[in-house]
This record gives sequence, structure tokens and C-alpha cells, in this order.
Amino acid sequence: MRIFLDTNILLDVLVPGRSSGFASLTALQVIKRCRDEIYLSAQSIIDVYYTAKKCHVDKEDIDSFTEWLLNCTNVRYIDSFCIRDALKSGHPDFEDSAQIACAEDEECDVFLTSDAGILARELDSMLVMTPEQFVDRMR
Repeated sequence: MRIFLDTNILLDVLVPGRSSGFASLTALQVIKRCRDEIYLSAQSIIDVYYTAKKCHVDKEDIDSFTEWLLNCTNVRYIDSFCIRDALKSGHPDFEDSAQIACAEDEECDVFLTSDAGILARELDSMLVMTPEQFVDRMR
């Protein structure tokens, strides 16, 4: 299975005290155990690094997590085609639409997120799930 991780899932794992932290970490453990393919955008890594620093996460922890992402996931660019698709979507959250377009471009089966705006969207191309829904489904 191909699973695309939204930026907030990564932040949940790295930044202490986030409400979906435990669920997101559990989902990542299930994904690793099942040997599913993990996808994310390069932009997510940049955004996570920046946000984690602003939240006073230790630089060594951020660097270590970033190395893990680079070594254990499929990092994809949000290219001009994804940006055009995001523009065409007409959805007010451009960044969300660009992430979704990137996941669709990689033919992902699941878009894992805790973003209420994305969860409210109906996508024909893949399932949109919270970490909790994903873990429950994989049991």
C-alpha cells in the first residue's frame, strides 16, 4: 500500500504535546510493521524543520527525524503539474491541494492527515484517513 503523510502527521510525531501525537506515532509504527510505502513532499520536510525549531524542539532530534525521513520514505517534489492541479482544484487551502495533488501523482492509496479541512474533502483517487482510522482499519 502507498501511504502519503501530510505535514501535520510528521509534526505530531516530532513536536511534544500535540493532540494527535500518540495516534500519529502509532500509525507510523503500523506502516513500518506492514512494510507499506511511505510518501511525503519535500515541502513537508522543510515546513516540519522550520516549525519544530519554532516549537523549541532540540536540533539534534529534528536532524535525526529528518535523516530518518530521507532514508525511510519516498520524498517527492511538488512540481509544476501538482501546482497547476492545486490551482484548478478551486479549494481555498492551496497548500492542502498541492499536497493532495502530489499524493495523487504518486498514485497513493491513503492520504494520512489530522487536518479537518482535508478530512472534510471527498477524494475519488484515494482514502483520506486520520491516524486513528488508519490504525483501526489495519487491525
